[in-house]
Amino acid sequence: MIQVQSGPSFVSVDDRLSINVDERLIETREGTLLISVLNLLEKNLPQICYHESLGTIGTCDTCIVDVNGKLERACSTAVYSGMVVHTDAPGARSARLEAIHRILKNHELYCTLCDFNNGNCSVHDTARSAGIDNQKYPFTRKSYPIDDSNPFYRYDPDQCILCGRCVQACQNV
Repeated sequence: MIQVQSGPSFVSVDDRLSINVDERLIETREGTLLISVLNLLEKNLPQICYHESLGTIGTCDTCIVDVNGKLERACSTAVYSGMVVHTDAPGARSARLEAIHRILKNHELYCTLCDFNNGNCSVHDTARSAGIDNQKYPFTRKSYPIDDSNPFYRYDPDQCILCGRCVQACQNV
């Protein structure tokens, strides 16, 4: 449960606390992941490796925000009383953009020809929302063959961004 709090800060009751997100006072529960708060606030923060069902993986760095003057991953940072978050601070924006570029080094950006270009691709959506049309770092092909032996998925190493979601899903879900 997240509530916008107006006026002066309040004293924590039970396990609720107050954080400041982009100059808005937000009430939330202790232990909540910052990414959950930001998602409920519809901050549209990139989060390629994070999925609510899989939990924190922390490999992509696309959800970096400024927390009390330090860059933190929103997916692995639990909220705490007095936390001040700036989602659009220049350092955080720059770090997220660099993270997206590093991911694209592992993924050939040919979205118009991709079989999976169905409007549900977090890599494509993230690159587009960041205004990326061209890859900053050259795409590096991998030397592994495509594996289509499984009836449920096809593994193409040249499209793998090394986010860890598939590993997390297979091992823990």
